Amino acid sequence: MNIRWISHRVLLVTFLAMSGVVYGEGGQSCQPEVVVFFGNGVWNDVEDAKESRRLLQDVLETHISGTNLDGIITYEVAHNPSEGYLADLLETFEQDLQTSYSLFWNYLADWDIMPDFLQDRIIEIANEVDAAVVSANPSVQEHITLYNRYLSEGKLVVLVPHSQGNLYGNIAYLGINPQHSDGFGMVSVANPDGYVAGGGPYTTIDEDLIIGSIPLALPPNLDNFFGPLNWGDIWGGHSFIKSYMASGYKAETKILNDVVTMINKLMTSNASTEAVVIVNTYNILDVVCGDPGTTLVTIPQDAYITEISTYHWCDKGQPAGTHSLYNINTGVTYGPFSGTIDFRFWVSYPNTYVPAGNYEVIDSEPSTWSHTNNGGFVLIKGIVCY
Repeated sequence: MNIRWISHRVLLVTFLAMSGVVYGEGGQSCQPEVVVFFGNGVWNDVEDAKESRRLLQDVLETHISGTNLDGIITYEVAHNPSEGYLADLLETFEQDLQTSYSLFWNYLADWDIMPDFLQDRIIEIANEVDAAVVSANPSVQEHITLYNRYLSEGKLVVLVPHSQGNLYGNIAYLGINPQHSDGFGMVSVANPDGYVAGGGPYTTIDEDLIIGSIPLALPPNLDNFFGPLNWGDIWGGHSFIKSYMASGYKAETKILNDVVTMINKLMTSNASTEAVVIVNTYNILDVVCGDPGTTLVTIPQDAYITEISTYHWCDKGQPAGTHSLYNINTGVTYGPFSGTIDFRFWVSYPNTYVPAGNYEVIDSEPSTWSHTNNGGFVLIKGIVCY
């Protein structure tokens, strides 16, 4: 019998039953509110899950400060009660062998030969898990109801599940109201399953011995600590706080960027109105080459900006640069947004919410920005909020 496959069954506690969800109705604005949920893994009580949620909130709020997402996100916990199977397994190991925890992870990682007593206990626990599968887990049902409630209110929902939380999330995804499914996304962390529901991104570090021991799990995709282990994490490099959100390391940055990308993607997919021209300074007069000076425009209503285009007749084929919007009223800069070339037009796609106000349009190469002495030629499209 494949012991590693059985240990996978121990980790993959399966959840059933999706019936009885009541759906509401609701619309979307071009700047909807966002609810970010943290879904905890094993060995996490409610307070542990809240601590991880607070850390995620603190670092994400710092990450998005001054951007289009600043001030629109609230944070909650989708608590997943640990059934105690892995804790029981670890207690068995400790009682029977009375040695260090590191050897336990060595067994799971196939670095050492697993003793018979541990193999026998894994089989017993696997059978207990199989028996538990026949009953529905009420936590999943609670999560589904909560997600659908927020979605029906026009809010976007992003779940950041860690470890076992991915199993709950993948099952809960099946219960999302199809009418609002475009407003729900998952950013997976340390996923013991073989997929992320909805096709969202995932992060599993090379140093995570727990996930690394599960043959059907998504493979590691990031070397976080430049070595085989994180010696500051006694749980085999699996801790959300100590390993995945370790400050200044690559996993933290990737997870934060994945969350931001997911939110902006959901905003774009939920924009139900066609983009319109909000600003157009083009004219049919002679084109002047050279720095146009300050280019000021007015965005009369809050808007979700989908496209910025500037005219570079004199660029001589150089690569496209970037665009930014500087709000003169608030001092906030949106961007820079990378551009692509469409003949002599530099076109960027911000997919960013900006409030009404007076803006300076900033082009990264003003020396080739065409104009008529009244600011550079710029076209801005977006979805107007009302």
